[in-house]
Amino acid sequence: MKEFEPLPQPDHLRELPSQAPCQMQLRAQTPGPRRRRQACRQVPHPVAMDESSGQPDVHTYKSLAEDGPFCSVEPPKRPTGSLVMHSMAMFGREFCYAVEAAYVTPVLLSVGLPKRLYSVVWLLSPVLGFLLQPVVGSASDHCRARWGRRRPYILALGVMMLLGMALYLNGDTIISALIADPRRKPIWAISITMTGVVLFDFAADFIDGPIKAYLFDVCTHQDKERGLHYHALFTGLGGALGYLLGAIDWAHLELGRLLGTEFQTQRTMTIKSLLRALVSMPAHYRCLCISHLIGWTAFLSNMLFFTDFMGQIVYHGDPYSAHNSTEFLIYQRGVEVGCWGLCINSVFSSLYSYFQKALVPYVGLKGLYFMGYLLFGLGTGFIGLFPNVYSTLVMCTSFGVMSSTLYTVPFNLIAMYHREEQEEQRQQTQGGGLDSSWRGQGLDCAALTCMVQLAQILVGGGLGFLVNMVGSVVVVVITASAVALIGCCFVALFVRYID
Repeated sequence: MKEFEPLPQPDHLRELPSQAPCQMQLRAQTPGPRRRRQACRQVPHPVAMDESSGQPDVHTYKSLAEDGPFCSVEPPKRPTGSLVMHSMAMFGREFCYAVEAAYVTPVLLSVGLPKRLYSVVWLLSPVLGFLLQPVVGSASDHCRARWGRRRPYILALGVMMLLGMALYLNGDTIISALIADPRRKPIWAISITMTGVVLFDFAADFIDGPIKAYLFDVCTHQDKERGLHYHALFTGLGGALGYLLGAIDWAHLELGRLLGTEFQTQRTMTIKSLLRALVSMPAHYRCLCISHLIGWTAFLSNMLFFTDFMGQIVYHGDPYSAHNSTEFLIYQRGVEVGCWGLCINSVFSSLYSYFQKALVPYVGLKGLYFMGYLLFGLGTGFIGLFPNVYSTLVMCTSFGVMSSTLYTVPFNLIAMYHREEQEEQRQQTQGGGLDSSWRGQGLDCAALTCMVQLAQILVGGGLGFLVNMVGSVVVVVITASAVALIGCCFVALFVRYID
């Protein structure tokens, strides 16, 4: 998809003597037999005077659509193929995320990470993300690169994801090739692996905001809804493929022995104006962010440690045993089965996303939001109380409902909020008023995505303490269940829904 650009201006237009903004009525022809008249405020650029005639030279006009949602020109309808291609970015991101969620905790424990640092690995990158995510979102709102506003950020963050992934999957191997002293190897292996995790997590969290903002920039409201459903569908497929790779016993396959396994304007945005935009966020945006924070806290509490939970609690393995011991091999088998569970989660997430649109007329977004939190809370609670292999795999379907819910409903709501605001801005513009407090869509998407980083901070800072205090990782799924059930009440009582 190409980013939406302002309409070209006729060459015969001339700048008015006054420096005040002028209004023009532009006639735009839409596909089909009908025509409609569209109004767009135009701001003249300073122009050079022709020395021989004293008259203004060639003139260009800048649409305020570049700086705000005041132009009434609708983006063109996007074909399904374009929306699918755009959703492939989410497919790749979630594929890499699935590999990280399945492998990082077992890999770190296998290289000797102390129990007291069990969840700290998930704490570092979200701290950076929570502080810098709004800055990146705001910067992309005002980027004027030739590639567009969002694509440079998507490309750069994608490269960072690949680099971080290479480091955390191969940290032990890299150190083994560089350092011969066995006493120094564990420290450096942990350090390199954690560096890769932080780099990958940082980029994977950041890339979600520009991807969503890109969709909002170039699509009509109907296409935004379709695009978000495709996002959820391909997110589930990408996660399923990533978890499927983790569920395969590569050590006994020829390809696994060959490749090795995982256990080897130009416009500046000042800090002051940025903080003002965040503080002035309407109340319904803040409630949506809080509900998103609750949901991701519950989801990450379970997902980031699920394979370790399967290895230690369900299969009774030991990640600290020697790598050729029975206890470690049992633990490794539990991790593989845990990946199958996460694969079930992703497949069901895709299926549920496909049928979600059909459910909206019957239960509404409020019903979808509430049902996602409720089913996840009940499912994780059952797993924590009855840690059986088969029942756990069945309950993984509830993870898919929650995953699809978190990737679609909040962004559908924020798209509706934007649409409502744009209608109000359009009415103010037609009435001669102009609201200068507009926030970019990139900033709003970044603020919502920031809740994912804040959830990781809470999970990383709190779950390690709980695991040490209780002495068992079963506390992670119990915590996930409790937080999700609290979220049920919040989304039902405090989140604003638009019919």
